[in-house]
Amino acid sequence: MNNKTLIISVFTSLLLSTSAQAAEPFVLQPVADNNTTTPLAKFDDSTHYFVGLTGGSSDISMTAGTVNGNNTTLINHFSAPDAAGFIGVDLGFYTAGGSGRIYYSWQKISTQSDLDGMKAIDTDVTLHLLNADYFFRAGKAINPFIGAHVGYMTADLKSQNYGSHSQSGQVLGIQAGVAWRISNHISAEIGMRNTATQGEDIKPWSSNKAASQIKSVLAGYASLNYRF
Repeated sequence: MNNKTLIISVFTSLLLSTSAQAAEPFVLQPVADNNTTTPLAKFDDSTHYFVGLTGGSSDISMTAGTVNGNNTTLINHFSAPDAAGFIGVDLGFYTAGGSGRIYYSWQKISTQSDLDGMKAIDTDVTLHLLNADYFFRAGKAINPFIGAHVGYMTADLKSQNYGSHSQSGQVLGIQAGVAWRISNHISAEIGMRNTATQGEDIKPWSSNKAASQIKSVLAGYASLNYRF
């Protein structure tokens, strides 16, 4: 089984699991502590929509360099793109029971690559992702989670000396992290997300002076979510 088939299988399983949970809504009720007469507070884990703001650091894996004519044989390699900060927005819902969520993510990344110590390429990457996550320890304040995503990437590469180029296509990936349930409405999380492009080979730019291929995007992030 190749990586693409494995990620699709994981994403489908998570999607079916979270959808099944959403079909069986329930709310965890307060339970009494044997040592006191005061009920222990429990989170409301019925189905909730949410919106989140996210940001962090990203590392783009890219092969790029100069070429001579319309070919993909690199003469001089550009450096790997610099690690760069990014911003993003999440929008989706948590399933009943608190052990799953399905959501859309938008992420914007801007970075640059060098040649001989001088800036050579500016790279702007935008990711549109559909994610499904599974949470462990549902109902607790601290929740580790794993997930998978599918989506679409657009990338614009520009250079004062080598022209410009665009790359776009489907992406697949996985994510994992830890969420902290601060209250019924607010939660924070940290995590890692790895997103790989699909079926894109190194291609020459329109100027025939450079060629490139973005292979993957690795991101470490922190986010703050609000449940409605």
